[in-house]
Amino acid sequence: MLGKQLREYSIITWFFERVFWLLHQMSPSRMVGGSRVAHVNSEAFRQNPQAATAARSRRKEAYILSWFAIELLLLLVAEIEVGWPLWIPRVLASIRIIDIFQSSVNLSVFDQLRTDERVVISSAVRTLVLSFLNYLELLICFGIVYVTMLEKLSGADGWMDAIYFSVVTQLTIGFGDIRPLGIARLVSAAQGLVAVAFTILILGRIVSVLPKIESVIKHSPDE
Repeated sequence: MLGKQLREYSIITWFFERVFWLLHQMSPSRMVGGSRVAHVNSEAFRQNPQAATAARSRRKEAYILSWFAIELLLLLVAEIEVGWPLWIPRVLASIRIIDIFQSSVNLSVFDQLRTDERVVISSAVRTLVLSFLNYLELLICFGIVYVTMLEKLSGADGWMDAIYFSVVTQLTIGFGDIRPLGIARLVSAAQGLVAVAFTILILGRIVSVLPKIESVIKHSPDE
């Protein structure tokens, strides 16, 4: 029913909703916490919304911390050069980048379209903190990708230079002391686009939790 309604309203909206639904279905996070839509429609949520949401939140936080540990391990492996195939850290970092982006877009844009129930989160402040952690993760994950292609970064000489390039790229600073070449140019462009979109989504969340400002002085209809 949702697909038909969206197609009648907007083919573009329907297309992107389907794309991000598919990305969520393929996400490792689905095995840990499930979707927010399934959560609010679950029997456990109907019986005790607070306890069910708290339990899901703990699972998601453990999932995020596990990814942090994996990312730091990948950086450590890059530093000591144990000889792992480069595609392993590249694939793992790419999976996490896609996972972070699809989760943010689904939470901010599409989840509420998929259910008649009101989609809830455990805490607005917690969501903003996790969003900031996800932003840091994007810096690290793109840095890991750059580590696997140092030869494509002119001026880079190690994993710290790769992380530095990731930071200046994501913050759109671009000093020019390190320049991407070949496929690294596409990766840096993708990082810029993802960072801008993610920042917009975070700002949207911040605005949504700010208290409404009301005027003390009531204006007359003629003013």
